Amino acid sequence: MKHKIFLITATAFFCSTILLGFGAQSQTGGDVRQINIATAGVPGIARIKAIVEGAGAESWWSEVGESMLVQASPAGFAQLTSAGFTATSVPGVEGIEDLRVFIGGHRDGSLDDLPGTTSVVVDAGRVKVIAGTSQTFATLESQANVDHAGSGLFHVEPNQVILRLASNDVVKESFSASQTTLIDDAAARVDRSRWWRDVQTLTAWNRHISASGNIAARDWIKSVFEAIPGMEVTLQDFRVQGRDAWNVVATLPANTKAIESARLGTSRSVVIGGHFDSISERPSSSAPGAEDNASGTAGVIELARVLADGPRAHDIVFVAFSGEEQGLHGSAAFVQALSPQQRQGILGAITMDMIAYASSGSQGSLGVLIETTRSFANFGRLFADAAARVTTLQVSTSYNPFGSDHMSFLDEGIPAILSIDKDWDDYGHYHRTTDTPDRLTPELAGEILKMNAAVAAALANQ
Repeated sequence: MKHKIFLITATAFFCSTILLGFGAQSQTGGDVRQINIATAGVPGIARIKAIVEGAGAESWWSEVGESMLVQASPAGFAQLTSAGFTATSVPGVEGIEDLRVFIGGHRDGSLDDLPGTTSVVVDAGRVKVIAGTSQTFATLESQANVDHAGSGLFHVEPNQVILRLASNDVVKESFSASQTTLIDDAAARVDRSRWWRDVQTLTAWNRHISASGNIAARDWIKSVFEAIPGMEVTLQDFRVQGRDAWNVVATLPANTKAIESARLGTSRSVVIGGHFDSISERPSSSAPGAEDNASGTAGVIELARVLADGPRAHDIVFVAFSGEEQGLHGSAAFVQALSPQQRQGILGAITMDMIAYASSGSQGSLGVLIETTRSFANFGRLFADAAARVTTLQVSTSYNPFGSDHMSFLDEGIPAILSIDKDWDDYGHYHRTTDTPDRLTPELAGEILKMNAAVAAALANQ
């Protein structure tokens, strides 16, 4: 798969205005407004949605983190006001077709490439809602670089969640009593200092796909996996832009019996991956890639050590992908090599890309974004539930995935998530020679690893 800007076609949704008598607005349509739901709570958010959905056929809501975008009739807005919600007009936006979801990509987290006629309605970091005209959006499509645009553009779909904060979701227990002991133990075994040493080792190499350091890093990752008792390690070769490249694939076989799998005669697995290649503005001389993505690669290695010490009713497969920066080549090669039975047997794929930067450092809030599709929303919520139990993380979940190795799995109907730090688009050293370990926030990576270890332990023993 290649990074590119694209549009997901949604059902056409036009909010027509009918002028009556003295120019009054129809009771079935209205302007687009924004409500701050940061403190609305779960009941308040449910109340807003119920009012809007009952305010006419052309009314809709869209939940975006701490904001709710709504369109309703004047009567519907009056009801929202009576219920205590302040709805502020969004200038220049007449309907849902004037909006798009913009997913910041792996080339640039800013909006520098968007036309000047575009405005940001909601800025939630990697996920933004932008306003523009049909010509603006057509320009975005025509500017797409099919090799590495690294950004996604999606329609805003009525009555759907774009980005949900864990605090704005109904809390439920996703894990059984036996699983809670396993996830607590797995999270407790995460060693942040060990992860940090691996980050420093990886960043000593230029891991660009064309550099000798890429091969040196590959061999080191392979040797680290081989040192873990019980691990089965192979190299998977593929081609990227006319050159050889390799994934490092390591498997921990199940060490306890899964009754259901044995009865059905199926093999189940959990996949944990992250890309080890790097890039910069001068990749021929230096591409240390500490945040992107020594942080995630070291995370894969750390989880391999952690999970090797626990029970496993299913196999756990750890993959260090290469060729991600040229368009997800490594993860695509891995998925394409799987048999139909192996794909069907994947309980979930956990990918880590840029997991160690917090704009306010260790003293501020530590946030993580979980990205998946709506069809795998239940899989995504496992991470918020695990984080609530074993971490201090603030978790957001996006249902418009784009631009990293989770896409290779999602595109084939395999449950997958991306875990990425909340502040990644504020990282000023992204794809630069200055992306070095001293820029990172190890405390954040440690919390994300605890969350991912917890979910992986639960999945491997379900």
